[in-house]
Amino acid sequence: MDYADIAGGTVSAEQIDQLKRRGCLVVRGHFDRDQALAWDAGIVDYVERNNFFETYRGPGDEFFGSVGSKPEIYPIYWSPAQMEARQSARMAEVQAFLNSFWKHESEGVQWFDPARDAMYPDRIRRRPPGADSAGLGTHCDPGTLDLWMTESYQRAFRHLFDGTVEQYDPWDAAHRTSGPQYPGSTMCSAFRTFQGWTALSDMDHDQGVLHTVPIPEAMAYLMLRPLLADVPDDDMCGVTTNQVFPATHKWHTDLLEGLVGIPDIEAGDSVWWHCDMIHSVAPVADQRGWGNVMYIPAAPWCPRNEAYAATVREAFLTGSSPTDFPPEHYERDWTGRFTHDQLNETGRRGMGFN
Repeated sequence: MDYADIAGGTVSAEQIDQLKRRGCLVVRGHFDRDQALAWDAGIVDYVERNNFFETYRGPGDEFFGSVGSKPEIYPIYWSPAQMEARQSARMAEVQAFLNSFWKHESEGVQWFDPARDAMYPDRIRRRPPGADSAGLGTHCDPGTLDLWMTESYQRAFRHLFDGTVEQYDPWDAAHRTSGPQYPGSTMCSAFRTFQGWTALSDMDHDQGVLHTVPIPEAMAYLMLRPLLADVPDDDMCGVTTNQVFPATHKWHTDLLEGLVGIPDIEAGDSVWWHCDMIHSVAPVADQRGWGNVMYIPAAPWCPRNEAYAATVREAFLTGSSPTDFPPEHYERDWTGRFTHDQLNETGRRGMGFN
């Protein structure tokens, strides 16, 4: 799908139907190629001028530590490049378009504001040519045991638990925007309609890229699977606290047969996938070219995201790592960090400064 069609309102009915069914898309030309390459160069300048590589202490969490990077995931949040992309009009247009596929009003409640993003701050990935990476196994990110055990999620997945599974709608935001996840090193305190990243380099489809199971409704299978007779009473198909929600061949072989990779990507394209979807990052050996992305999701303004925004504002003003991430705090004393006076109206609204 081309960014120009999203901005111009000319996305076809066939494309809309396909997005609803598959839950993922590539936005071609989301940003100009030269802009994306300039952001990539700006990140290099930002980390080098602040001696990041001399002070890097290794992966701050076990999950991304598994990729074997030195580093691959940079625990950087407040570079000018990241903030400019987050608060850009082009990003806001695409996020609002993606939010429009969700049912955001029901039961007399507006569950989220589709036109206002909460600017969830995340990290960057820079994988150099020749790199070996173990990738990331198949998993999904909406939560862990809280999906079964908290009142909000029990209501969100009510149709799966009360026998009316045919009425389950993966695009219904009801009750998802009120309760946070159980605490853990891989949690996300925000509600994301889509996870996403913006490419800062060209990437071929066979060079350690994102894979997904493009079936939003598969969450129903994941939620009901532990309740079947072949699963021991003390096992939730590997789901536990303080780890990501795994999708494994032991319990989910039927779903994993649908795992498929993204196509070739160019700098400036963005990639998006429904927040419930199973995904992974393929391993790669002796990578061809760079594999650089900024992680920027769609996280619309809602009670859950408004609460997290308070911690985001404090982290932004002090250059700290956001509270969802390991407390590494590399940027507190860095020069060239994006500052409050550089926020535009979208940025101020997204962080709750207005």
